[in-house]
Amino acid sequence: MKKLPESVKTVWLYSAVITIIVEIIIFTIATIVVKYLDWKYVEYILPVLGTILVVLALVDMVSIPYRYAFHQYAIHEDRVEIKKGFIFREQATVPIARVQNVDIEQGPILRHKNLYKISIYTSADSHEIAAVTKEESENIKTQVMRLAMEARNAR
Repeated sequence: MKKLPESVKTVWLYSAVITIIVEIIIFTIATIVVKYLDWKYVEYILPVLGTILVVLALVDMVSIPYRYAFHQYAIHEDRVEIKKGFIFREQATVPIARVQNVDIEQGPILRHKNLYKISIYTSADSHEIAAVTKEESENIKTQVMRLAMEARNAR
């Protein structure tokens, strides 16, 4: 099983910080609107809900090293395995013969660290490898699609 690059930790940290900032802005605006409209009971619920969401984002931030330890992937001749999660662990096994497409994606945060997300599609589902280097992303796409074509031609 291969681990994700270490720089994915920074990507996850940036993502958590952005989430906290957006939540604070939204709940500040919502609190002002609720005060303006004079909805008394909602006025007390919003700060509590906002605090809970910020605390969850902070927990997400603190858990980054643990999350990293459990994110792994492997490509075999007949399947792709993806493991992730540390509290709620998930192990996906994608049969190569069912793979229809492999996409390489890069959002602004991944671009900052020169990383790419891999999405592996079957007719029923999609599975993601959170972040890999450019070279690794191209190797994964080429290898999985080649194996998928070979599996289809073997039928």
